[in-house]
Amino acid sequence: MKIIKRVTNEGISYIDDSGSQGYVDFKQCNENWIQYRKRSENLSEERVIELRKRSKCVGQRDICARPRFIGFFTKPFTRFEFIECDEYPDAEKAFCKLQMISFLLDGQH
Repeated sequence: MKIIKRVTNEGISYIDDSGSQGYVDFKQCNENWIQYRKRSENLSEERVIELRKRSKCVGQRDICARPRFIGFFTKPFTRFEFIECDEYPDAEKAFCKLQMISFLLDGQH
């Protein structure tokens, strides 16, 4: 299980399952999301520019899944799972306090 060490406006520092340091860069996650949308929706460069101006999406979360999770659009995806019910609200609050990021909610596309 990954252990979150620090959350900032720029990203998340964590320890991965093997004990190594990891980092989620929110800017890169957002760019990965935009590039995914560009490919999957065949967006023009003009639309991509507009999307960059307004999109803050960096990941997705699902509170109905078991275990609950918050995932980020890194390559490969980074997913934080919350086995205990009381762990999830604390993590969600920490991420949602960051006004510069947003998540797809519960499987929305």
